[in-house]
Amino acid sequence: MGESRQGSQPEGNRVTRRGFVALTLASFTLSTSLVAQAQDSYPDRPIRFIVPFAAGGGTDIVARQIGIRLSAVLGQPIIVDNRAGAATVIGTQATVASRPDGYTMMEGTASLAITPHLQKSLPYVALRDLAPVILTSTQAYVLVAPNDSPFHSAADIVAYAKANPGKLAFASPGPGSGGHLAGELFKYVAGINMVHVPYRGDSPALADVMAGHVQLMFATISPAVPLVHSGRIRAIGISTTKRSSLLPDVPPVAESVPGYESSSWNGILVPAGTPKPIIERLNREVQAILKMPDVVAWFEKDGAEPGGGTPEQFADLIRANTAKWADVIKNAGISID
Repeated sequence: MGESRQGSQPEGNRVTRRGFVALTLASFTLSTSLVAQAQDSYPDRPIRFIVPFAAGGGTDIVARQIGIRLSAVLGQPIIVDNRAGAATVIGTQATVASRPDGYTMMEGTASLAITPHLQKSLPYVALRDLAPVILTSTQAYVLVAPNDSPFHSAADIVAYAKANPGKLAFASPGPGSGGHLAGELFKYVAGINMVHVPYRGDSPALADVMAGHVQLMFATISPAVPLVHSGRIRAIGISTTKRSSLLPDVPPVAESVPGYESSSWNGILVPAGTPKPIIERLNREVQAILKMPDVVAWFEKDGAEPGGGTPEQFADLIRANTAKWADVIKNAGISID
């Protein structure tokens, strides 16, 4: 009588170690081949371009300018999807929750570096859950005052504020906005005290600056320039370290307040885990778009500068901004929760 062995299997069903390894390698090779084929054919369907703001705003217009040209290059429609609300959280979360396959991207803003310090809890962490692709543009703020203001330079403002603590007020488009933080950074770097007066957008804030109801404002440069040129407000300084082509006679604030620099920016990001070859392809194509003469001219007309650079450089910018605004927001005690 033959002796039965515990755990024995029929010969036809037995998988040897060598066979298992061979099957695993074959499966891996097939999977890698399918991924490579998918990337080689990318894109083969429309791409969704999420904008975390309403249609018609500055970020939406940037996305559409890039999207229409990127569509022509890639041979697929780029569908702009406006997901406004909650200080860009709704649109950002929609991007994070999307499949990381290259068919969803987002036109992000400096809010990615600011919002984490203003809201106690977010459903994502920017550089963990998003992969930067490319910086698309930067834009300065312009420090403005009523046209009959006694201030002609940032140095005049600092001197007055130090001699009269708390007597200066600056307007902004709202709590936690870029203009608000540009003003708080000015206070922080210059070591002065000013009162923040929030409004609901640039237009009403600029109207009160023109009327002399508030003394100062760090305004988005594009709506401020026509008012400067018409003599209704005075431009005192540019928030970036280089002059603007729209206001070439206006010096950087940093010439009077060393170390000061503030700007808004836009850039494309995709869900984390998106294959690197796809990120590199998008970076390469958008980089070429940003160098097109008509695109450069369009940005300059709006007071912005085209971006560019590598995904790693864009990630470094987000990290640096996140650390910078953490200090400013903590020092000012700002919260929008």
